[in-house]
Amino acid sequence: MDVLVDNNILSSLAKTNRLALLDQLFDTVSTVPAVLDELHHGRLSSNPFVERIESAKRFNGGWLTVDSPTSQELELADAVADHALSRVDAKCIAVSETREKTLLTDDSHVGQICRQRGTAVWDLKLFVEACIQHGLLTEAELGDLITDLEEDDGYRFSEQDRDDLFTGFDR
Repeated sequence: MDVLVDNNILSSLAKTNRLALLDQLFDTVSTVPAVLDELHHGRLSSNPFVERIESAKRFNGGWLTVDSPTSQELELADAVADHALSRVDAKCIAVSETREKTLLTDDSHVGQICRQRGTAVWDLKLFVEACIQHGLLTEAELGDLITDLEEDDGYRFSEQDRDDLFTGFDR
């Protein structure tokens, strides 16, 4: 499966040193330049997790490709954009839709737009479930990941989501 990852998932995995899970689970992993631009501006640019993302980029010897939007994709991004959708998110949707890549995002509004448009979309919970199903995370590693996401990224899974994830080991 080919995925395009947005900045919230990319940064969450980088902050917790779990970027490699993307490469292990998917055939190809890409993002748009605007996602990387967001990470390089302001207070984020000096964060160590941004360096982890940089080292994952293909032209730095890694596995993360950068998909520059075509003019058609930019036009689609303009058409998709609404008052609650950032320009970066609109580009992610347009590129993932036209190139038939699953969009990996934890933005519920982006996910809703993708579903309305028939574009495949995964959130962090679905990604983690797939990692469990493919044997990329043990139960102990899942616990560590959840703790690291809370401590390093402020991410919170609901109790139901936690239960669902740990139930994956009972199958």
